[in-house]
Amino acid sequence: MDVPNNARKTASAFAACCALIAVALFSSAPWAQSRDGLRDAPSANPCQGGYVHSVSGLVSEQAAGAKALGAKAGDIFESDTIFRTGSDGKVILKFADGEIVALAPNSAVRIGRYCYLPDSLRQSSSTIELIMGEMRFVTGAIGVSNREGLHIFAGNSTISVLSPGGADFTVTVNPDPEEVGAAVVALGEISVRTPYGPISKIAAGQYAPWQPGRSPSLPIPFAAAPAVVQAAVAALWAIVLPANTPVALASAARIAGAIAAPVQAPAAAAADPRLAGYVQAISNTVSMQTTVAKAAANVGTTFGAGTTFDTGTDGRVVLKFADGQLVVLGPSSVLAVDQYQFDPGNIKASKSSIELVNGAMRYITGVIHAENREGLSISAGASIVDILNAGPADFVVVVDTKDQEVGVARVTIGEISVHTPYGPVDKIKIDQSSLWGPRKTPTSPIPVATSLAVVEAAVALQLSGLPDNAPVAVAPAATAAAAVAEANRAQAAADANPSNARLQAAARAAMEVADSATLAASAAAEAIAAKIIATELEALPPMAAGTALAQVPAGATALPPRLVPIAPLPVTPGAGGGGCTGSPC
Repeated sequence: MDVPNNARKTASAFAACCALIAVALFSSAPWAQSRDGLRDAPSANPCQGGYVHSVSGLVSEQAAGAKALGAKAGDIFESDTIFRTGSDGKVILKFADGEIVALAPNSAVRIGRYCYLPDSLRQSSSTIELIMGEMRFVTGAIGVSNREGLHIFAGNSTISVLSPGGADFTVTVNPDPEEVGAAVVALGEISVRTPYGPISKIAAGQYAPWQPGRSPSLPIPFAAAPAVVQAAVAALWAIVLPANTPVALASAARIAGAIAAPVQAPAAAAADPRLAGYVQAISNTVSMQTTVAKAAANVGTTFGAGTTFDTGTDGRVVLKFADGQLVVLGPSSVLAVDQYQFDPGNIKASKSSIELVNGAMRYITGVIHAENREGLSISAGASIVDILNAGPADFVVVVDTKDQEVGVARVTIGEISVHTPYGPVDKIKIDQSSLWGPRKTPTSPIPVATSLAVVEAAVALQLSGLPDNAPVAVAPAATAAAAVAEANRAQAAADANPSNARLQAAARAAMEVADSATLAASAAAEAIAAKIIATELEALPPMAAGTALAQVPAGATALPPRLVPIAPLPVTPGAGGGGCTGSPC
């Protein structure tokens, strides 16, 4: 996802202009022509084609007889379509039978004759031609059930899938001035008929190159391939692909476009300042009240400042905020999000103010606390909670305010203090608790009896399986949470009815949507994190080169930090339409 950056209109217009010129120039560049025998026009028969599953960087698509256009997720294509990627471009194509083509930068592929007839696989066929560059190919139903109908070319070489269960392989070809190519197999077995002789079998985990002036050598273990080859192939293998199962084309394309919309939208859409967070998981009925209306909360529901959550007698909810902070509410709890503002480009101006009116809350810090502790305000009843440590904190606070306030705080990570109506609790450390109530000063931070209801409520919120506390772009993260919840519901229905083909297909489709939405949310989160890191680097004073640089081993490369991808959470369906993490739900 793009990182939010309030660009001036002039700069935006100039950038858009440059992008259009680049696409036009790029699309008109000369490319190797496909072999005459494969110049098949799109069939008039009711053959299903494929769709663009995801796009990054500069990618163009050109149908037969038409001008090249910029490719985008959700585009449906037919036979005789060429896709080209620029120096930063990548594209994943998925076909109706489940076949997948992932194209690396500086590559071109032509979709020749493609026809998928679900009710007649023997009449179905697929022709894929890698004109130049690098492609990862995964077989679908045609490649598994009708290998004779699968035709794969790379330059002037022909690739055949030998394994009856299909294959997953990467092929590279450079046709100029004379063809140089290579193939690496991840799953299954293939053969390659090159201009210089055949390679009869390349098995899983093997690498086989070919080049002019010599007969192809026997395949060798991929681990023994040149480092540059390993790096290029690893980049394609690192891409998260959709499942290679057949899809309803129009529906799958529409979903891909909808999921990619937050990623492909202008940068400002990536982090809508009006959105404070979203509902990550839920159990039973939880309501949310704004200044406008009251409504039931569901997994994936977004919220802003001025929202109050009420879990009722048996509800639970997990809230995740844009800066990564997490709030888990137990039953009979009310939480008010009084203020919230998060700007990845100016964390010092970001702020969060939440109030536990009554009940049990587990709180885990996010980026606002890490970079701007003064911008964080947490209250529970008439008590104020301060986080003392600079690093992350994870604690539970419970208050009963129906008569006179009774409360307890329990710390799992970090240190906190609590200013209660009956006196201060100066410091509560890891694995310590403190209790307060009327007519007595707060107890010293020591383990307390678990028979008290407020203490039991605190213990009940020590849930596992929570999402990480990394920043997110709220809209795509909320979409992913809703998709995961729907996938879990569909899978539960399929597991309860294993002989129902319709439910099994629905579960597979829902899981594919969830995987794609989760991937989009991860990309969005990484963009937000990149903005934070860039802002922090800009704020650092200039440093002179010194001996520290000489301490880096020769050839060492500093790798950028990787965020943990947003993992699908186990969600238990509840009356509120969502689910809750952890067994206590």
